[in-house]
Amino acid sequence: MDEVKFEQGLVRALLRDQHPDLADLELRNVDGGWDNQLWRLGEELAVRLPRTERAPALLDIERTWLPTLAERLPLPTPTPVRAGKPSSLFEHTWTIARWVEGEPADRAPITCIESADILAGFLQALHHQAPAEAPANPSRGIPLAGLQRGSTAGSS
Repeated sequence: MDEVKFEQGLVRALLRDQHPDLADLELRNVDGGWDNQLWRLGEELAVRLPRTERAPALLDIERTWLPTLAERLPLPTPTPVRAGKPSSLFEHTWTIARWVEGEPADRAPITCIESADILAGFLQALHHQAPAEAPANPSRGIPLAGLQRGSTAGSS
């Protein structure tokens, strides 16, 4: 699967096929994302379609673990609320998640001093020992010396 950009018609067709109660909500493409293309669905939801090889597996992990993490996090989290299944329209799983209002932190300078406290609180809530059954990421949680120069480990 090469990185691709999907058209609105495909997203609308997937919604009509698998989640018809959501198919008539407003649908807008959202800029950004590395592994997934993001579409705003109505006022409260987002559709995430995988567009890289690793994205379908990452979406599966998110559907399993984000709801558990979100319970203890002090900030809104884009928790998955529905899953799309592979079909004749699209060969991979995909996700419908809650939309979180705001601007990505990498797109604007942080000018509010309270932002550091908010970030610290979020990281403190997130930083706990993972459950034994949690999946391991081979390129995260290891000494930086173990990473090869030029490798990437981010996702969206």
